[in-house]
Amino acid sequence: MILAKKTERRVKLLRAIMDDMKSHKMFSKKVSRSKDTESVIQKNIFLELEDNLEKYLQDYGFTETKSKKITEKFQWEQKTSTHVNNFSVFSTNHRPDAILNLDDFRIGIEIKKGDSGSSLRSGLGQCVLYGTEYDFVLYLFVDITPNQNIAKSVDGEREKLVIDGLWDNHNVLLDII
Repeated sequence: MILAKKTERRVKLLRAIMDDMKSHKMFSKKVSRSKDTESVIQKNIFLELEDNLEKYLQDYGFTETKSKKITEKFQWEQKTSTHVNNFSVFSTNHRPDAILNLDDFRIGIEIKKGDSGSSLRSGLGQCVLYGTEYDFVLYLFVDITPNQNIAKSVDGEREKLVIDGLWDNHNVLLDII
Protein backbone atom coordinates (compact mmCIF):
# COMPACT_ATOMS: atom_id res chain seq x y z
CA MET A 1 0.00 0.00 0.00
CA ILE A 2 1.35 3.39 -1.00
CA LEU A 3 0.62 6.14 1.49
CA ALA A 4 -0.69 9.50 0.33
CA LYS A 5 1.84 12.31 0.58
CA LYS A 6 1.81 14.39 3.72
CA THR A 7 2.21 17.79 2.13
CA GLU A 8 2.32 20.84 4.37
CA ARG A 9 -1.12 22.06 3.33
CA ARG A 10 -2.70 18.63 3.77
CA VAL A 11 -1.22 18.21 7.25
CA LYS A 12 -2.33 21.72 8.24
CA LEU A 13 -5.86 20.97 7.04
CA LEU A 14 -5.97 17.65 8.90
CA ARG A 15 -4.76 19.28 12.11
CA ALA A 16 -7.26 22.15 11.72
CA ILE A 17 -10.12 19.66 11.36
CA MET A 18 -8.91 17.69 14.39
CA ASP A 19 -8.53 20.89 16.44
CA ASP A 20 -12.03 21.96 15.39
CA MET A 21 -13.50 18.66 16.56
CA LYS A 22 -11.60 18.81 19.88
CA SER A 23 -12.63 22.40 20.60
CA HIS A 24 -16.36 21.69 20.51
CA LYS A 25 -18.16 23.20 23.49
CA MET A 26 -19.40 19.77 24.56
CA PHE A 27 -15.85 19.06 25.73
CA SER A 28 -15.83 21.95 28.19
CA LYS A 29 -14.67 21.06 31.67
CA LYS A 30 -18.10 22.26 32.83
CA VAL A 31 -19.95 19.55 30.88
CA SER A 32 -20.23 15.86 31.71
CA ARG A 33 -18.87 13.75 28.87
CA SER A 34 -20.64 10.57 29.86
CA LYS A 35 -24.22 11.77 29.37
CA ASP A 36 -24.20 12.04 25.56
CA THR A 37 -24.24 8.97 23.37
CA GLU A 38 -21.56 8.46 20.74
CA SER A 39 -24.14 9.31 18.06
CA VAL A 40 -25.02 12.62 19.72
CA ILE A 41 -21.34 13.53 20.04
CA GLN A 42 -20.73 12.73 16.36
CA LYS A 43 -23.76 14.69 15.20
CA ASN A 44 -22.84 17.79 17.20
CA ILE A 45 -19.23 17.71 16.04
CA PHE A 46 -20.08 17.10 12.38
CA LEU A 47 -22.74 19.83 12.26
CA GLU A 48 -20.25 22.40 13.53
CA LEU A 49 -17.41 21.04 11.40
CA GLU A 50 -19.54 21.31 8.28
CA ASP A 51 -20.06 25.01 9.02
CA ASN A 52 -16.29 25.58 9.37
CA LEU A 53 -14.93 23.38 6.58
CA GLU A 54 -15.16 25.89 3.75
CA LYS A 55 -13.03 28.36 5.72
CA TYR A 56 -10.38 25.70 6.46
CA LEU A 57 -10.29 24.62 2.82
CA GLN A 58 -9.78 28.21 1.69
CA ASP A 59 -7.21 28.93 4.42
CA TYR A 60 -5.03 26.03 3.29
CA GLY A 61 -5.28 26.58 -0.45
CA PHE A 62 -7.91 24.04 -1.43
CA THR A 63 -9.62 26.43 -3.85
CA GLU A 64 -10.55 23.65 -6.26
CA THR A 65 -13.29 22.65 -3.83
CA LYS A 66 -15.44 25.57 -4.96
CA SER A 67 -16.58 23.42 -7.88
CA LYS A 68 -18.90 21.55 -5.50
CA LYS A 69 -20.69 22.61 -2.39
CA ILE A 70 -18.98 21.55 0.79
CA THR A 71 -22.11 19.67 1.79
CA GLU A 72 -21.56 17.34 -1.17
CA LYS A 73 -17.92 16.74 -0.25
CA PHE A 74 -18.50 16.17 3.48
CA GLN A 75 -20.69 13.17 4.21
CA TRP A 76 -21.53 11.65 7.55
CA GLU A 77 -23.69 8.75 8.73
CA GLN A 78 -26.52 10.63 10.44
CA LYS A 79 -26.95 13.30 7.79
CA THR A 80 -30.16 12.63 5.91
CA SER A 81 -29.01 13.94 2.53
CA THR A 82 -25.83 11.84 2.28
CA HIS A 83 -24.68 8.27 2.59
CA VAL A 84 -21.31 6.91 3.67
CA ASN A 85 -20.61 3.80 1.61
CA ASN A 86 -19.30 0.59 3.11
CA PHE A 87 -16.21 -1.20 1.87
CA SER A 88 -15.35 -4.82 2.53
CA VAL A 89 -12.20 -6.14 4.25
CA PHE A 90 -11.96 -9.65 5.73
CA SER A 91 -15.53 -10.37 4.55
CA THR A 92 -16.83 -7.60 6.80
CA ASN A 93 -18.30 -4.26 5.82
CA HIS A 94 -16.66 -1.16 7.25
CA ARG A 95 -17.27 2.58 7.06
CA PRO A 96 -16.03 5.58 8.97
CA ASP A 97 -18.40 7.94 10.72
CA ALA A 98 -17.70 10.65 8.14
CA ILE A 99 -15.74 11.25 4.96
CA LEU A 100 -14.39 14.33 3.25
CA ASN A 101 -13.81 13.86 -0.48
CA LEU A 102 -11.47 16.49 -1.82
CA ASP A 103 -10.34 16.68 -5.41
CA ASP A 104 -6.95 15.10 -4.77
CA PHE A 105 -7.44 13.05 -1.59
CA ARG A 106 -10.01 11.54 0.77
CA ILE A 107 -10.27 11.68 4.54
CA GLY A 108 -12.10 9.19 6.75
CA ILE A 109 -13.16 10.40 10.21
CA GLU A 110 -13.90 8.17 13.19
CA ILE A 111 -15.16 9.33 16.59
CA LYS A 112 -15.39 6.89 19.48
CA LYS A 113 -16.38 7.38 23.09
CA GLY A 114 -15.27 5.08 25.86
CA ASP A 115 -14.07 4.46 29.37
CA SER A 116 -11.63 1.64 28.71
CA GLY A 117 -8.63 0.66 26.66
CA SER A 118 -10.76 -1.84 24.76
CA SER A 119 -12.92 1.02 23.43
CA LEU A 120 -9.82 2.84 22.22
CA ARG A 121 -8.36 -0.37 20.76
CA SER A 122 -11.52 -1.11 18.81
CA GLY A 123 -11.32 2.27 17.09
CA LEU A 124 -7.62 1.83 16.38
CA GLY A 125 -8.32 -1.38 14.48
CA GLN A 126 -11.08 0.30 12.51
CA CYS A 127 -8.82 3.19 11.57
CA VAL A 128 -6.04 0.94 10.33
CA LEU A 129 -8.59 -0.71 8.03
CA TYR A 130 -9.93 2.69 6.93
CA GLY A 131 -6.37 3.55 5.95
CA THR A 132 -6.64 0.97 3.18
CA GLU A 133 -9.57 2.87 1.65
CA TYR A 134 -8.85 6.53 2.49
CA ASP A 135 -5.73 8.63 2.06
CA PHE A 136 -5.91 9.90 5.64
CA VAL A 137 -7.90 8.96 8.73
CA LEU A 138 -8.71 11.19 11.67
CA TYR A 139 -9.53 9.34 14.88
CA LEU A 140 -10.85 11.28 17.85
CA PHE A 141 -11.35 9.27 21.00
CA VAL A 142 -13.56 10.83 23.69
CA ASP A 143 -12.26 9.68 27.06
CA ILE A 144 -15.03 9.37 29.64
CA THR A 145 -12.96 7.83 32.42
CA PRO A 146 -13.57 9.73 35.69
CA ASN A 147 -10.06 11.24 35.78
CA GLN A 148 -9.43 11.15 32.03
CA ASN A 149 -6.75 8.51 32.51
CA ILE A 150 -6.68 7.52 28.84
CA ALA A 151 -6.21 11.13 27.67
CA LYS A 152 -3.44 11.64 30.24
CA SER A 153 -1.62 8.53 29.03
CA VAL A 154 -0.71 9.97 25.60
CA ASP A 155 2.50 11.43 27.02
CA GLY A 156 3.82 7.95 27.81
CA GLU A 157 6.73 6.59 25.79
CA ARG A 158 4.86 3.54 24.43
CA GLU A 159 1.78 5.59 23.65
CA LYS A 160 3.85 8.11 21.68
CA LEU A 161 5.37 5.25 19.68
CA VAL A 162 1.91 3.92 18.83
CA ILE A 163 0.57 7.35 17.89
CA ASP A 164 3.64 8.15 15.76
CA GLY A 165 3.50 4.70 14.14
CA LEU A 166 -0.14 5.15 13.19
CA TRP A 167 0.70 8.46 11.52
CA ASP A 168 3.95 7.34 9.87
CA ASN A 169 2.78 3.92 8.66
CA HIS A 170 -0.98 4.31 8.11
CA ASN A 171 -1.72 8.07 7.78
CA VAL A 172 -3.94 7.83 10.86
CA LEU A 173 -3.98 10.96 13.02
CA LEU A 174 -5.08 9.97 16.54
CA ASP A 175 -6.04 12.38 19.27
CA ILE A 176 -7.79 11.88 22.60
CA ILE A 177 -9.96 14.44 24.34
